[in-house]
Amino acid sequence: MFSFLDMVNHSLSYFNINTKLKNRVYTIIALLGDFYLIYVTARLLINKVWLRGFLYCLAVVAVSYFVYLNAIYYFLGYTSRLDFLSPYLGKVVGVEAEPEKGERRNKVVNTASNGIYHNEETIPAEISSDHIEQHNLNRVVGELLDQGLLTADFNGMSNDDIIAQYEETGKPVDELNAGQQPPYFELVHDRSKSLMEVCIGVNQMDRRAVGHITKVGLTDIHTAHNRYQLYLANVTITGGPNKIPGRQGSTIMMDGDYHLVVQVAYRNRQR
Repeated sequence: MFSFLDMVNHSLSYFNINTKLKNRVYTIIALLGDFYLIYVTARLLINKVWLRGFLYCLAVVAVSYFVYLNAIYYFLGYTSRLDFLSPYLGKVVGVEAEPEKGERRNKVVNTASNGIYHNEETIPAEISSDHIEQHNLNRVVGELLDQGLLTADFNGMSNDDIIAQYEETGKPVDELNAGQQPPYFELVHDRSKSLMEVCIGVNQMDRRAVGHITKVGLTDIHTAHNRYQLYLANVTITGGPNKIPGRQGSTIMMDGDYHLVVQVAYRNRQR
């Protein structure tokens, strides 16, 4: 049985499945294992193997308790009133504790800018990333975090603040602080691919293509590029790892890709 569970665990690790879905799968598997334990316990008691039967009965009670808690939480989204152990187990298994203010990493806040534009000269743009561009974006942001050029401490919020914000918005709270820009960003016209690529990096030498613009306002990029001269006015980074409420006032860390919010400046092309 445990060999089977280990095999399932290794198999799931090959797929990009979010934590909630994985825990649902594990809960179903644990339920099946619980039925098996009930069968073994019944056979032992029928055969009057009292000691082993009693021990297996205790195991059934314990497994059933945790299956119940997980089913309530991961399938219904609620925390059971019978959940008395999660706060203690969280400390044992290493649920991430809230960092002290003096221990938070990446305290350098980057205030890079590509110049000053008036609001009437800029417009939001839609950006899309293929697999390679998304990989580049995650890698670049990781490098910026490692070098202290971006801050990632949930905007200084405590676990209680994170839970309160989640209850208000219904959205996970990003680890990456809001409104941060990469040190360098540039809009590059890749003529071979007919793409307007957004490139970011520590500097121009280390820049990487992390996405391409598909629309400027409501206009598709090809029409906008033919009509206007386009400039990258502002790029902010969002997304990445985030937290959602856990049990009994705790939080759960979730994985996620980074994304970009882009503003484009424009002016009419000179004919």
